Amino acid sequence: MTVRIVGRGREGPRKTLHLTTASVPLALWIGVPQRSVTVLLLALFGVAVAVEIARHRSATVATRFNTTVGMLLRPHEAANGITGATWLLATFAITCLAAPLSVAIAATWAGAVGDAMAAIVGATWRRMRGGQGKTIAGSAACALAAALGAWWLAELTLPMAITLGLVAAAVERPRMALDDNVRVTAGTAIAALILLRL
Repeated sequence: MTVRIVGRGREGPRKTLHLTTASVPLALWIGVPQRSVTVLLLALFGVAVAVEIARHRSATVATRFNTTVGMLLRPHEAANGITGATWLLATFAITCLAAPLSVAIAATWAGAVGDAMAAIVGATWRRMRGGQGKTIAGSAACALAAALGAWWLAELTLPMAITLGLVAAAVERPRMALDDNVRVTAGTAIAALILLRL
């Protein structure tokens, strides 16, 4: 089975798609019931799991999947891994199911926009300045985006928002096996819950 992966051209469309998930915190912010958003996310996660199972068990499905979206996959996702989209849906669904509204908004915004901004700004910085790996500029963009969402959309206090921005950047930065979609959303949610209880 051949997996089609496009190198540099992959990240632009991937991050554009990633940014569309900001519709989750925006929907919560404008008043769409959290229960309705959670049900939709759980349904989408169920579909994603079914696709993941099918592409691992069927060469035909895997070929069709790779022909359709293979260009967006990173190597570890294509080589029998779980896609970042599936991880993101899982973490968003759990966060919206288990967390209060302000935490759900702040955490999903950090996962959707903070994580994407880290990649976009980091990639731009590397093109301009050279170098490899994650950049301080990318981390700063993640922190700023996450903090703005926590303050403006989730209506948390400015000190809490700044703290959550720093947490989002800190958990996004390391290169780890655990998908950064999970780390940023879950890390921000856990930190927000702790801050709200202090």
